[in-house]
This record gives sequence, structure tokens and C-alpha cells, in this order.
Amino acid sequence: MTSRVPLRTRAGERQILRFPVLTDLDGSELAIHAHVLTGTADGPTLTLISGVHGNEWFSHAVLRAVLAGTDPATLRGTLVVVPAANPYALRTVTRYSNDIQQVGFVNMNKAILRDTESITGRTGQVLVEQIVDRSTHLLDFHPGPWGTTWGVVLYDATGPLSAASRELAVAFGMPYIQGEDAAVAFPNSVFDAASAAGVSAIGIEVGGLGFGSRSENDWIARNVDGVRRVMAHLGMLDEPAPPRPVTDVEVAWDLRPGHGGMLVPEITEDRLLTATTGGELLGRLISPVDLTVIEEYRSPGDGILLSVPRSHPVHPYNFGFVIGRPRGSAA
Repeated sequence: MTSRVPLRTRAGERQILRFPVLTDLDGSELAIHAHVLTGTADGPTLTLISGVHGNEWFSHAVLRAVLAGTDPATLRGTLVVVPAANPYALRTVTRYSNDIQQVGFVNMNKAILRDTESITGRTGQVLVEQIVDRSTHLLDFHPGPWGTTWGVVLYDATGPLSAASRELAVAFGMPYIQGEDAAVAFPNSVFDAASAAGVSAIGIEVGGLGFGSRSENDWIARNVDGVRRVMAHLGMLDEPAPPRPVTDVEVAWDLRPGHGGMLVPEITEDRLLTATTGGELLGRLISPVDLTVIEEYRSPGDGILLSVPRSHPVHPYNFGFVIGRPRGSAA
């Protein structure tokens, strides 16, 4: 069992805590770092986690802004911010960690509760024991990697904490929220570990990389606003957070490239969270060799664009276009 470092700092102060995982062959130490801000009054322990996947670094800017805008002297409870939950994957800026041994590539978000025999598994174990298990609420950030943007907040719709999870999702203030059976849809994930520990959690999939400062700054602002709205909802901040209308959605169509090539959208990121109609041409896949069209992507029906890409090279089954619809509506 890893020795536990207190998550609290002295009242009204901030500190960076370091949780060692292991020592590598070259003598370097792998560790998880957490920024801990402790308020001057009792309250919840809200944890923000980023970087479970090493290529989802858009949320680093969000967490920097949250930390810069939070004064421990006016805070109730404790805010814990983990910018790089999977430093081994961040090292190579890849979604999965290359664990070097015979294990191969490991997805931390599918290994946390079952894998203790890889570097990624050990890292996830420390993350859960030292941080997740000692939180009361958790926000897990999974923005789009380079070339993809998202616009939805996930919550656990079926577990014992489903009502509290949905309340957090609503409080975040995005127009669309997506309920899932966390144990089935995200087994052995941070989400799953939080549920097992009795910690109310939501997944933040808002924003992405490679779309230019105008769009990206807007997504950063939406995320920061959402975090502060959640903190106000939990009584950690004295700020107004009037309710906003939300719609529960489900994924109707996930259009991914069946081949490698240059993904060339016919729509821009401004269409994120707007309506699409059946038959609308969303984009094409172009051969990088003979420059012919390999695939076309048309909306199979009416819905809401929950994820859109920019033009970039893709491997087979990389992210493409995701179309949602109000939960329970007919296809």
C-alpha cells in the first residue's frame, strides 16, 4: 500500500503535492503531481483530473486558468487539480502508454481497477488510492486530441450516485449532457473508480486542439466557467450560478473513417452543437496517394453535432463526426 500524503494544505494556502509511483531504469522517478488549494472553511473536496490520455492536453490551459482564478482565502473546502494523471503517456504525447515491457500499449482509462502489473497500472493505482478515493466530487477532463473537438458532459445514469452525478453535469452549464452506465461504458476507468469509491463524478468532453485561438479560447472559457459553476453549486464559492437549460442526449451515429487518409470536413468547428439534417454532406476522406475520394460522410438522420474534426490525416477508425439526438427519441 502506498503511504498517504494529506490532501489538505494549511487553511488559505496552496501547495503542490507529489505522489511517487516508481523509479525508472535511468534513475528518474515517475510521480503524479497535484495542486491542492485548501479554503478557510470546511467544504467538499473537488478534484479535477486531466491527462489520463497523453494526447488530450487541451485541458491543461483550462486547469491553469482555474488555478489562477481561485483564491484559497475565499474558498470553502479543498480544490485538487491533477494536470498530468498519466505522465508516461504525456511523455510521448500519445493516447496510450508504451509500457516497454511485454505489456505493450496500455490505455489507463481501461486499466485502473484491474491492472497492477504495468507502469500505467501502477500509476492508476496511485491516482485512485491517493487522490480519487479521498475526493468527494470529481471532474475528469477528456477534450478532443489534435484535430477533433467535442461539446458534451458525461454522467453516470444508472449507478447509486446517478442523481448526484447528473446534478454536477447540469451545474456545469453546457447545453447537452450524456448519461451512460459507467460500469458498462467505461469499465476500469477513472469514472468507474470514482463510482466504486462513492465519489460523484462527471466527464468533461468540451473543446479540442488545432482549431485556432478564437475557437480554442472560447472552449477554454466555457470549461473554466463550468468548473466555477460546479464549485458554486457545491457551496465552495459565493458566486451566482443560475440554472441553464440542458438536454439529455445519446449518440445516434459515430461516423469514423474506415480507412486511412486525409479527413477533409465540409463543415467547420462553428457547427459544433448545432443541428444537422439527414443527408447533409459532412466531409470526405481523400487518398494521400492518388488524391481520390475514398469515403464520404453524410448525416444518416437529423441530430446534433456533438463532435466535429478539422482537416487532418487520420488512421482507420480515428475520430470523425459524432451525431447525437435527444435521449429516447426515434432514429
